Amino acid sequence: MLAFPAVAVFGQTAAGPSTPAPAASCPVMAATEIPLGATLAVKSIGMLDSGHLKPGKEIWFKVATGVVYPGCTLETDAPVYAKVMSSTTTKTGGTAELSLLFNSADCNGHAKQPVDLRVVAVLAPIDELNRMHDDAPTKIAGGGRKMADNVDATGGLDAKLNPGGTPHTVRPGTALGLPKIKLATQGGPECSAKLTSTDKSVQLEQDATFLLVIHVAAK
Repeated sequence: MLAFPAVAVFGQTAAGPSTPAPAASCPVMAATEIPLGATLAVKSIGMLDSGHLKPGKEIWFKVATGVVYPGCTLETDAPVYAKVMSSTTTKTGGTAELSLLFNSADCNGHAKQPVDLRVVAVLAPIDELNRMHDDAPTKIAGGGRKMADNVDATGGLDAKLNPGGTPHTVRPGTALGLPKIKLATQGGPECSAKLTSTDKSVQLEQDATFLLVIHVAAK
């Protein structure tokens, strides 16, 4: 069973060049490479469209592979909740925006328990990613909550989450298979994850995957 220490991701040092410096009030994401085994993969249960999501709306995602955090056990398919912090569209060739703050989850025995989760990457649906690449990988078998589980949660495409970097890591700010979308890990209101798109709205299909890391579990 893997541990998920916040200090492995967050610190007081400046962010690396691949991650824009967050606002002063945000916890600094010091890590420029995050072990894939320290992430939580959640999938959207329907299409997300900034043109149909208003700030303040709560939406939920399902856990791809169960994990155990200190004080919170998340089963596979357990709900993880996010609040829409900003949502814009554009008709003039500008930039559309969608910001999400992941702030609670249905831990075993505790519905909507406050949990501070930060987005580090977003992926197109796994089936779509596999169709985009000729070298569709073979699933990696594994038991329990191991690195292989997280590789499975990303369709085995972990090598593409940090090109040229350490194997089995993800580079914060990665948007894989989403050429028109960019991710600022803490660029939205209240340090939420901000997605921007050159289309008229930010759109993510059902089963789009968000990779999250835990910062601080609220008590």
